[in-house]
Amino acid sequence: MKKILCALLALGMVFSVTFAAACGGKGGDGRTNSSDCLGIVSSSSESDESVAGSEESSEEDDWEEFIPDYTSPEELTEYFAGKVGTVTYNTGKHLEVQSLAIDAPIYLGNYSEHNVFTVDGGEGFGKTLTVLGDGGGVVQSNGGILVLKNLTIQNNTHGFGSNYYRDHYAEFGGKVRFENCVIACSIQLRNDAEAEFIDCEIQSTATDMYGVWVADGSAKFDGCTFTGYRGLKVHEIGGMDVLSVTVENCIFDNLTTKPAIAIDFEEPVSFGTITFKYCEILNCAPYKKTVEGIDGFYESVTPTENYTFTATECWLDVIPFDFIDGEFIELDI
Repeated sequence: MKKILCALLALGMVFSVTFAAACGGKGGDGRTNSSDCLGIVSSSSESDESVAGSEESSEEDDWEEFIPDYTSPEELTEYFAGKVGTVTYNTGKHLEVQSLAIDAPIYLGNYSEHNVFTVDGGEGFGKTLTVLGDGGGVVQSNGGILVLKNLTIQNNTHGFGSNYYRDHYAEFGGKVRFENCVIACSIQLRNDAEAEFIDCEIQSTATDMYGVWVADGSAKFDGCTFTGYRGLKVHEIGGMDVLSVTVENCIFDNLTTKPAIAIDFEEPVSFGTITFKYCEILNCAPYKKTVEGIDGFYESVTPTENYTFTATECWLDVIPFDFIDGEFIELDI
């Protein structure tokens, strides 16, 4: 696993991402003081004991639990750079990801697709992971999978106003998986994303923000609930290419500003697919009448004939339906 968490990229590369444990100290601007964060600059006998008892590995599955307690970001970076296989970080703490450079990713060691780095917040959603910075940075793995589990995901990257496409969204790319998380912000997927959301609660917390915006790559949602103002957006940006979006066993519940999904491919596509299976759409907003759509279900700037869009055994309020070749088909169930 290479260049992850607190990443001062080696060989002359720019700072990418700082991954810090947020332990409560606040400065005058409301931001956490790094000097108060255990695992980055502080050390205690209690934390030393936790480290001594927490690093174990199994030859069978290369599993490792790691609670960092280093005195510099460089040491932490080097630790993760040397790891391969599966590494699990059981946090016990609130965490921050700080973007210091535009599109600079987290790196996992040896550029191997078999490297999996998991950040696990433990039972419930009491631990948070907050994306910090002035916007424009993408949290992603290169050559591995980043798994965020049992966490509440928050965003504090407001201020990147020079490009409204990216303003106020927490950006993720590459291979990333969210498991049993509360997404208490808006996420944009880009940088050839291969994203999964499993058993997540996805909250749109602002009237003009979608819960998740798929701008590039692919995304799968399984067992998720979308609430708030807007649900899912599939909208390519500036030459990006959305390949596939799969939504299974999900609920879109009382979205007040938009229907379940809003769609806009930049130009006619031959490979773009959107698939709904076994989903419930309950009391969601109507579509904008200037585009194609069905109240509550979808609206699309790009005609659905230009990409593959299907729904199988879904429910729109009290109506079971399929959606095939642009046709809404009520089912007799």
